[in-house]
Amino acid sequence: MIAIGECAQFIVTGTIVADLAPPHLLGRYMSLYGLSFTAGVALGPAVGGALLATSPDAVWWGGALAVALIGAGLLRLGDRIPDPLLQAQCPPPQAVSAADMDSACHSQMNSTE
Repeated sequence: MIAIGECAQFIVTGTIVADLAPPHLLGRYMSLYGLSFTAGVALGPAVGGALLATSPDAVWWGGALAVALIGAGLLRLGDRIPDPLLQAQCPPPQAVSAADMDSACHSQMNSTE
């Protein structure tokens, strides 16, 4: 079941990151997303092992503290994360006909000559 959940998570979060990223920073957003997951997989066992060696209860308290800090950070983001439903309600930009584009190109070419 964990493998199925991981597959679903990677499919969904990858597209969310790609949708949130500005086109000129898409590579950076995707690489940071991949780095954050890989860092968690690499550092998790080491940190968890050190906490478990200290005290078995430290693992649970450390996890609770991490979740509380992440939750507080997400709450601080507030409206900085765009709502895709609000974006879908916005009217589409005005369509430009081929004739308008052609006349704009000709007027721009005439002004540069």
